[in-house]
Amino acid sequence: MRNSKLLKITLTAAAALTFASFAESSAKADTQADIDAITQKIKDTEKSIKEGQEKLSKLEDLQYQKSMEIDGLKKNIKARKAQLARQARAAQVNNAGSMIDFVSKSKNLSEAISRTFTVATLVHANNQAVAQQKADQEKVVADKAVVDKAAADQTQANKNFNNDLAQLAVQKTQLEVKKANEDEAARKAAQEAEKKAREAAEKVADAKNERDAQNALKDANNAVASVTKSDNNNNNNNNNNNVAAQASTQQTSNTSAAPAAKYGSVVGYALSFQGVPYVYGGTSPSGFDCSGLVQYVFAAFGKQLPRTAGAQKAVCTPISESQLQPGDLVFWGTGHVGIYIGGGNFVHAPTTGDHVKVTSMNYYHPDSYGRVN
Repeated sequence: MRNSKLLKITLTAAAALTFASFAESSAKADTQADIDAITQKIKDTEKSIKEGQEKLSKLEDLQYQKSMEIDGLKKNIKARKAQLARQARAAQVNNAGSMIDFVSKSKNLSEAISRTFTVATLVHANNQAVAQQKADQEKVVADKAVVDKAAADQTQANKNFNNDLAQLAVQKTQLEVKKANEDEAARKAAQEAEKKAREAAEKVADAKNERDAQNALKDANNAVASVTKSDNNNNNNNNNNNVAAQASTQQTSNTSAAPAAKYGSVVGYALSFQGVPYVYGGTSPSGFDCSGLVQYVFAAFGKQLPRTAGAQKAVCTPISESQLQPGDLVFWGTGHVGIYIGGGNFVHAPTTGDHVKVTSMNYYHPDSYGRVN
């Protein structure tokens, strides 16, 4: 009987040991599920952005077509007026006096009737032509106004999608940081629990009596329980962390080339300036150039950056493309800079004649990247 009880206790300790070895992989399912959900939302939003850009492109083409149509109508109206004026001069019907004179000089009644009919026909044709001109122009102008409204609405929708994408990128960064911290804490706790459980299991096997075996089994179970306790404490600590300060290099855990990004929160503020015109040397919301936008946005968060793109690049910590996080800077040589917003997109002030907007790195790929310290 004694040996049977010791065997049962030993098997229970072994089960505790097995549980400890699997605790690390099973404890973080919820966080991973949240990450998967955010990832799907990012994919859906990127799809909406792509579709929105395609719709806007078609609307802009239609705007151009309507503008060209209006210009063509203006030219036709001008030409038609000139033709009518020539016809009026030829028939000497430029005013009421000449019309009466034109009819009164008829040689006979038949000619007078004919000339009267000619005058009436020309006046009617002139009125019809003018009315048609106005109708044509008003219709195209009205059509263009509808297209302009649709384009403006789509532009705002695209802006909203980009804002959503930026926020999702920040949320995903927060969750991945949380999971990285959880995984590290769980790994250490599981290793320690496994060690204690193994030692306890050995004590069970070496126990000389049932009481010693029971005490050893209690130690094994306490060791396993410490995994869950450590996990809960770690989750509570993570929930109190600020996302911008917590954004780390979890996506590149094999390198420590750069500290965690501290300025992910600049993304939403930078996106609020979409539509502001590009102004060379501009450093305010009335007009930005590329480095002026970056300097202005970061200053709002207490970070003073140099004025030019080259100088901003010089004060950043160089990072790789795989390390990019929202709030990092993207560079083209030392002549242009933008703010990475996540999802392979960045916001920048492009060039003269353009405005602050979001662009995909697939369309305009940077050649270097930096993290603001």
